[in-house]
Amino acid sequence: LVGNVHSLHLTASAMQQWSWVDYLELLLPEALEAAAASDSSTSVREGLPRNFLDYMGAVYYQPEESEILKELRIDKTKSEGAGSIKDSSEREREDKRKRFIEEAKNRILRVTNEAFSMLDSTCDQMGKRFLSDRLPPAFVQQESSLTNEHQINNGGRIIYPNTMCRLVRPGIARLALEEEMAILYHCADNSLVYHETPLSPLEFEMDDAPCIEALLTTIEPHWIMVKDLIHDDIEDKVEITQTLYNEGILAILQPQKPEN
Repeated sequence: LVGNVHSLHLTASAMQQWSWVDYLELLLPEALEAAAASDSSTSVREGLPRNFLDYMGAVYYQPEESEILKELRIDKTKSEGAGSIKDSSEREREDKRKRFIEEAKNRILRVTNEAFSMLDSTCDQMGKRFLSDRLPPAFVQQESSLTNEHQINNGGRIIYPNTMCRLVRPGIARLALEEEMAILYHCADNSLVYHETPLSPLEFEMDDAPCIEALLTTIEPHWIMVKDLIHDDIEDKVEITQTLYNEGILAILQPQKPEN
């Protein structure tokens, strides 16, 4: 309190949940799970070596000797004779430690290789989380006049093959490939209350992905015509565009003479 009046504090943060550690927290568990589920190798599912607790752990860890200490130990061994050489059990324990460390390295590298193959999909997950966390886009009049928000009271608009379209604003939607489906996420329906409205993803077939990608990557000042989208079927091109337009994330310019 300041006197009898409550004080108001506003905290602004940047790069929230946008660091490498946030990225790796998503990537590494997924990579480990993928490596464990792999059909091509069972190495990470194999049992640990028997009795590994008898030679692994802090009690058995010995830092690398410096060259000077190593030479002094060798000289001492030579002067005292072969009786001071480490007994066979200690040498066996060191050999087992080396094998354990080498096998652990190989399995870590396998998980790392899986992680490298998942860099893009993890970025999509970061993008999905950001879309869920952010406020809905506040379109200016020029933007909203080109979306279905402006046309909603008139029944919206019908998309034609020669309709020009683009993403109404960069960064409001993202395409991800999940479980052999093309999944579109967007924040147009987000609430002003944090996480009040969960994302409602749109599911498409994988062969629709190039068409959706073209729509999401065409931004102001560029336009793309529906018939120029990448898809075998013009009806699918129109249907996909109409779906994204109905979601309120596409801006369109309607031709004076629509093509049927």
